[in-house]
Amino acid sequence: MAQTDSDGERRARTNPHLRAHRARMRLTQQEVAEALAALAWEHDHEQLGVDADMVSKWERGAKRPRRLYRRLLCMLYDSTEEDLGLRQTQGGAPADDFSGEDVNRREFLRAAVVAPEVLRRVLRGAGGEAMEFTRMAGTSGVGAGTFDHLEAVLTELRCSYYEQPLAEQFAVARAYRTRVQELIQGRHTFKEGQQLYVYAAWLDEMLAWLANNLGDALTAEAYAIDCFEHADQAGHNELCAWAADQMASIAIYANRPERAAAAARRGIERAPAAHPVAVRLRAQAARAHARLGQRDECERFFTEAQDLYDRLPSRTPIRFGEDTRVQADHALTGHPASSHIWLADFHRAKRYAERAVALHESVPAGSRDLGREAIARIDLGIALAELGVADEAIGQGRLALASPRVSESVRSRAADLDAVLTACYPGLPATREFHEQYDNLVRATDRHSDH
Repeated sequence: MAQTDSDGERRARTNPHLRAHRARMRLTQQEVAEALAALAWEHDHEQLGVDADMVSKWERGAKRPRRLYRRLLCMLYDSTEEDLGLRQTQGGAPADDFSGEDVNRREFLRAAVVAPEVLRRVLRGAGGEAMEFTRMAGTSGVGAGTFDHLEAVLTELRCSYYEQPLAEQFAVARAYRTRVQELIQGRHTFKEGQQLYVYAAWLDEMLAWLANNLGDALTAEAYAIDCFEHADQAGHNELCAWAADQMASIAIYANRPERAAAAARRGIERAPAAHPVAVRLRAQAARAHARLGQRDECERFFTEAQDLYDRLPSRTPIRFGEDTRVQADHALTGHPASSHIWLADFHRAKRYAERAVALHESVPAGSRDLGREAIARIDLGIALAELGVADEAIGQGRLALASPRVSESVRSRAADLDAVLTACYPGLPATREFHEQYDNLVRATDRHSDH
């Protein structure tokens, strides 16, 4: 990067390759610096202290980039150190270069600058930085604008839950949950600390749903427990109730009905009576007792849930852009369908499952809970299979497995449908086709988990 004059003094040698690549991408030196910082963020490197002046020094040859910067420049410009004029030999041996794995990373990280779906993750991470800037600008350790940031993040996560990849949402929610924990441990007023506990709990609740749908019930339960504890510390009864609803749902799909019933009762003690979450918790308790074969208790809790639902106010609370009444609607259609299957009352199960499917189909495509819709179709399929309507049962099952949002809960219920079809209609070609579709889904999920 430098030449030596006859008098022994060193002078900078301009690097035309770096300038040419920057010109090809039509970037300013400041934009190069920002792109390198974004690439480092995406690949979990330390926050870079790169700026336009440093980029200028590299191009003038006044300074040679250190290894991390050389790697990122190659990723940004989709080139090699040699092509960028960064190659340097030491004792006749070439300086270290990219391995095959590094080339793959280069291709992936370069996409962070141009691919919208990856850029969205980078921008969301940058949103976290913006939150930090707002915090630092405040008179306290938290800053008033911090809570506006958290409210916006939770609203975005809730609104995009039904469309965006679960793993991406989990990463975003986890990053913000970590930042909130840092704020909790820092300097804040009592009122700010209470608000931070509430936002920590809301993020926990979202992380519990995401982890459960990603197939990790243990992590989901850990977040649900943390949600309840932080909400309890903040004196937020409604949020305690939502955490208990999470714990009950996780336990049901983990085939732990006693634990689900206990969690539902714990939530009922905290839930405001005129809130949809009170309806949901009684429906959760009902299906836990159905799983235990306790028909009378199941019916009692469903009756209580319906009575509370009928007395709900005309306007129910909005939770991060979502009307909470929708949660009660699902609880009074989907939960009874599953419960009556477990109680072997297949005619009633069929009626409730049909209502659940119709409810999901009435929701605009971008707002549908595709996981719950798939479970409703599987419940309908099980009821139809038990009632002797094999073709329609299999059709509902295949629609469920074709859903773009097949969570662990869906796979668990699909196993039940597969067992019923195999036992009742072993000779039907359609039964074998459904079994193959289900088996392929399980194998694909196992391969993905291994990776």
